[in-house]
Amino acid sequence: MVEAENQVSARERNIVTASALSSIFIFSFIIALPGVLINEVVDTFSLGGFSEGLMGTFTNIGFMVSMFFVVLVQGRVKKTKLFIFALCLQAVALFVTGFSPTFFIFLLGSLILGFSNGFIDSCSNSAIVDVQGEGCSKYLGYLHGLFGVGALLAPLVFMVALRFIDWRGIHFALTGFSVLVMVFIFSLTRGLGAEKKQETKVREHLFTASDLRAYLRVRRNVALSLAGMFGMFALFAVLIWIVRYMTLRFDAEDIGLLSVTIYWICATANRLLFARFVKNASMLFVAIGALLSGAAVFIGVASGNPIVLCVMMGVFGFCSGHFVQVLVAECAAGYKGRTSFTTSFLMFVMCIARIGAPVIMAFVGTQVSLFGGMMIPVVACLLTAVFSWYAMKSQQPQTAV
Repeated sequence: MVEAENQVSARERNIVTASALSSIFIFSFIIALPGVLINEVVDTFSLGGFSEGLMGTFTNIGFMVSMFFVVLVQGRVKKTKLFIFALCLQAVALFVTGFSPTFFIFLLGSLILGFSNGFIDSCSNSAIVDVQGEGCSKYLGYLHGLFGVGALLAPLVFMVALRFIDWRGIHFALTGFSVLVMVFIFSLTRGLGAEKKQETKVREHLFTASDLRAYLRVRRNVALSLAGMFGMFALFAVLIWIVRYMTLRFDAEDIGLLSVTIYWICATANRLLFARFVKNASMLFVAIGALLSGAAVFIGVASGNPIVLCVMMGVFGFCSGHFVQVLVAECAAGYKGRTSFTTSFLMFVMCIARIGAPVIMAFVGTQVSLFGGMMIPVVACLLTAVFSWYAMKSQQPQTAV
């Protein structure tokens, strides 16, 4: 790739960054829906057993499918246009889930919602890597920090909103916000497109099957992917199930919701501190964080005390908040011009974990053992540490041109 192709103006850099940040902020509210509103949805549709986790599973199936399409349009469609497309689709999906008279229609809407989520998540991360270049780690920290702020606010906003409207009303409200963000990005990109000289100069290589084969031949890439998969399983399993666990184990739904908030306070603090003070975070940070995260969950569950578990959720958040941003930056290293592919592949394997986590946690937690269910993410944390350590010791590939 010619280096000059990736030189962008300050104005363009600001517009793409603003598009990514605004998209990820609304996305942070969407991703909180399954965990925070799970009891309301379960009661509305009279669900039981593994079906209690299907909302999260179908959302993540749609997310996984979207990863194929993100890679296929790499180098063909501007990412700002993909943001607009994804937000439009997101608004439609939220309306469908809010309106759904049956659980089948609700799952269909969740599938579409997950598809839009995939475009937003992957494109936000890869767009930051593209326009910020060597400074991407810092801005990825800000990106994921803003995501943490939204995820922190979501439980609080939803709890207050549920006093006045039901969960369907929350879906309708988010539909409106998605449209507003879409209009905001459209207005920004129209201004950019009006000046031909300012149109994006960031170009990505068109994806080929050889890219995938070459990527998987590098052991470090495989280790990074497995670290991402098990790390995401641990994060998603805890967040998707903690409210339900607190309800079933302690009859303390409010403390469960509070623990989600505490998690995001600490995870967001972690991400913003990383963005401010850590310029080149290695996989050592992920390995150590994974070990401490697993220990925090184990101590909290073994204590048999909802307050202790709530505090340990904060420790869990502070020790694991940096996982995704470090992994995105590490996977992109050596693959300039192919960031949509590296980011999407990482998100794809993470999504495997996100699909399995809700149903596994729901089945084991309700049919086998509540304690056993909460030990599953502890094991996932240990595996994350192992593969992170291996990736750190493996050689980084040379820059692809």
